[in-house]
Amino acid sequence: MADIRSVLAILFDPANGEMLRHLRECHPGARLILLTVPEAAPRLAGFADEVWTDGAARGPARFLALVRRISWAHIDEGYDCENSVLTRFIRLCVWPRPHWHVRRYGV
Repeated sequence: MADIRSVLAILFDPANGEMLRHLRECHPGARLILLTVPEAAPRLAGFADEVWTDGAARGPARFLALVRRISWAHIDEGYDCENSVLTRFIRLCVWPRPHWHVRRYGV
């Protein structure tokens, strides 16, 4: 099994901070990047190495910029905890494709 160096978590709900703690335990040496919305960032920032607050990109230019940013981060594993239309489209557009885990927490 290859070493996982970088993990992306897409999470917009600040009530699910426990999920980020679980990801940190599963990938102790990896850089954890959180993609969230500005409202959730203050509560979730302590769980991640980097916090990106442009999760709900509005408009095609911002969406493409977000997909490019994720692609250039070269993530090894991705966790889509929203499983919304937006995040499914993000998963489809990111290249090279990381291994995605799709989970809906709190439901």
